[in-house]
Amino acid sequence: MIESISLCRHRALSFLLLAAVVLTVQTSSAVPQAGKHRLTPKPKPVQTTNNPASTEPVRFADEKPFAEMVKEMETISGLFTFYRKGDENKYYLEILPEQLDKVFLFSGTVDQSVGEKGLYSSQMGGEFPFYFKLVGKQLQWRIKNSGFSAQDGTPSARATARSFSDGILASTKVISQLHPERKSILINLSELILFDLPYFAGTLKEVYKPSDYRFDRNSSTISQIKAFPENVLLDLNLHYISDNPKTGSLTLPDTRSIPIILKYDLSKIRESSYKPRAADDRVGHFLVVHNDFTSDRASTPHVRRINRWNLEKADPSAPLSAPKQPIVFWLENTIPLEYRDAMKEGALLWNDAFEKIGFKDAIVVKQQPDDATWDAADTRYNTIRWFVGVDAAFAIGPSRVNPFTGEIYDADIGFSEGIVRFARRQGEEFVTPLFPKAVLEPAQPPKLAWNRCDRNSCEIADGLEHQASLSVNLLEARGALTPQMEEKLVREFLISITAHEVGHTLGLRHNFRASTLLKPEQLNDTSITSGVGQSGSVMDYNAMVIAGENETQGHFMPVKLGPYDYWAVEYAYKTIEKDEPVELAKIASRAATPELAYSTDEDALGTFSPAAIDPLVNQWDHSSDPLRFFTERVRMVGELWKKMDTRLLKEGEGYQVLRRAVGRGLNEYARAFVTATKFIGGIYHYRDHYGDPNGRFPYIPVPAVKQKEALDFLQRTAFSEDSFALPASVHNKLAVDRLPGFDGYFGLINNPRVDFPWHDSVLNIQKSVLARLYQPLTLARILDNELRFENQSDSFQLADLFEGIDRTIWSELSNDSKEISSLRRNLQREHVKTLGRLALRTVGGVPEDATSLARSSLISIQEKATKALADEKISDRTSRAHLEETRERIESMLQARLAKNFE
Repeated sequence: MIESISLCRHRALSFLLLAAVVLTVQTSSAVPQAGKHRLTPKPKPVQTTNNPASTEPVRFADEKPFAEMVKEMETISGLFTFYRKGDENKYYLEILPEQLDKVFLFSGTVDQSVGEKGLYSSQMGGEFPFYFKLVGKQLQWRIKNSGFSAQDGTPSARATARSFSDGILASTKVISQLHPERKSILINLSELILFDLPYFAGTLKEVYKPSDYRFDRNSSTISQIKAFPENVLLDLNLHYISDNPKTGSLTLPDTRSIPIILKYDLSKIRESSYKPRAADDRVGHFLVVHNDFTSDRASTPHVRRINRWNLEKADPSAPLSAPKQPIVFWLENTIPLEYRDAMKEGALLWNDAFEKIGFKDAIVVKQQPDDATWDAADTRYNTIRWFVGVDAAFAIGPSRVNPFTGEIYDADIGFSEGIVRFARRQGEEFVTPLFPKAVLEPAQPPKLAWNRCDRNSCEIADGLEHQASLSVNLLEARGALTPQMEEKLVREFLISITAHEVGHTLGLRHNFRASTLLKPEQLNDTSITSGVGQSGSVMDYNAMVIAGENETQGHFMPVKLGPYDYWAVEYAYKTIEKDEPVELAKIASRAATPELAYSTDEDALGTFSPAAIDPLVNQWDHSSDPLRFFTERVRMVGELWKKMDTRLLKEGEGYQVLRRAVGRGLNEYARAFVTATKFIGGIYHYRDHYGDPNGRFPYIPVPAVKQKEALDFLQRTAFSEDSFALPASVHNKLAVDRLPGFDGYFGLINNPRVDFPWHDSVLNIQKSVLARLYQPLTLARILDNELRFENQSDSFQLADLFEGIDRTIWSELSNDSKEISSLRRNLQREHVKTLGRLALRTVGGVPEDATSLARSSLISIQEKATKALADEKISDRTSRAHLEETRERIESMLQARLAKNFE
């Protein structure tokens, strides 16, 4: 479950499906102990009459006979039986007595959509367990609350059953008498299922504000039903309308009308020999979680099971055996021919990990024929799909699981066409340069309408678009972008993304600590990266590796699994015949092994969140020393900017390529600088358990010497004017495209700035750095960290931060400078504003010591400004006006603080 041009940031799940997802994800393992709880809910007997002792179908005597209702209708037989009257597009559903109160699984897929703003085709949608309930003459479609359990036959089971209710999705009346032999009932399927189940009306209202879209029942239809023994697939054409649309849509031919095609898969819970496997926080897997109230003696009612496929050896006695049933992925016939081999290679990388635990060819990749009649939305097929959207540049790898056991039974990976287009830098960009505007916010997943992005959010392709684009620009600036080099980059790009997304469908979570495997100087050494791997895991957001100017380019991306990947697969899939808890504990106890380093989404928090405490848990960094890695990246951005004027421009083409290169450089700066701030006040966090070999404490503060190194890095880069130096000639070439695209002139008509807003762009990055350093959470951790050192003199203290930043940002007041540049004046103003907010305590949670130090800094800056004005060393008129204004502003802040203290 990375910010690029993609605008798919509009999630609006139905409260119903959100509840379904929560039930599925949080509660779905009804088997805490084998033999004590049911794998699947036991069907309840159905009463077909008002008199339980009677067998006569008197309840529906007033309805027409069953045979008369389905006369001359086409029969569609499978898991359920349907009747279709073609000329009226009418569908009836027959439900057998044994199918009432029996739990089935619902799986939704968005087959055709809008193609923008998170509304894309080929997306896996909501899922939940359900059952049919007959109440009088009404059939109810109910969502099963699978989140709570207790051992059968106990008082706790009775209390639990009364405490938590199921939900009613829809209901309709029975339209015929019972079938005379089968005793089955008949309903009008459209009346039961043809409604806004995914709540797209709410999504469309949010996406296309202020338009008010509503579900159009009259124009919505069931278009097709395919029935099979294990499942049935329903095609629904849903229609949404607005009388006064104000959408700003790029794709809708008529904004009053939005048709969306969905596919509903209704399947039975397949019987299998699957055994649920307990989760461990030291290894990262997706989970099903539920509450078991059998006993209050357990420390927690939560029962957690990992998500995994049911892999069993065909020959249990063989050291290496094919599985009874491999995990088969089909490459959809929509994937461009030139990319299929790379995607297949990425998927098959995982076979190396399975072979290590005794499975031969656990994963099989096949090509969907062009004339295939089966549907990718069918839960019997796992697919890798390709889709198109005008603003989509991402991939996503969700899977579906049995909510009672955690067994994975379906997976559909989606790749957008834009991820390769933008990687090849053909994408056009908006006037605003590409860099994070709000880098303190945690990274957000693609907001795909009706998608389960809370569990399967993944932004690797979205972020890799920037990485690849920057790499292409730099290689081209060096004159090294040969056709062979570009093909290598795109191939490794696709291999790595595919391996990452397939990893998700195997049940693996992100591992944002894995990139620390190698030292910076080892990243381009193919003798190492082809062996142990370039990263500890393909489940990290590994930055694209670019060789130095005089170095040989190695792998751009990991093209083999890392040590952590083998470990995670071993925990989930190793065959364990006895003492499973003991054996799993032994596997997980290796957590302190350096190459198995693991931290996930809640540890990274999008990298930029001030609540993210560990500087080694990041997205889009690399190596065991992120500061050294980013020092080189900053140098590379400077190299690009110096060469691009003569190397990127091509005769007869526009200047837009320079604007893109500058924007990508600023984007990389923002990521480098804010990641570096995490070392200051940082804490290394480990998941080791007590007694693990070489186990570490959960929290270890970053040594003071490393924090000072990070501050020095920021002083030399983020706060240095040299980092943002561009020749005047380049500033005059940062042009936008003057031809309209599909979305018009990219907002140029309503945007007063068509030139590049350089001062605003630079200041936005510097503001993000200052905000992270002076954030109350950061300041509080610096203060607390003083107590985490045995010798407090070894700690990095709040005074070190304030003094270091003051000295760097106001260096002109301590040397012989004659003027203060415009970029530096902007930075200094922002610094004073930040100190003022701390001194005046206009933000909550600021430690008192930080307030005192902020006041001290303001007084010091005021005194130095007064002295500089008196000495008249700084003679530039604007610089003097700036210092005069700074002196007066600080005086106002100090007076306001004094008044506030006496309130």
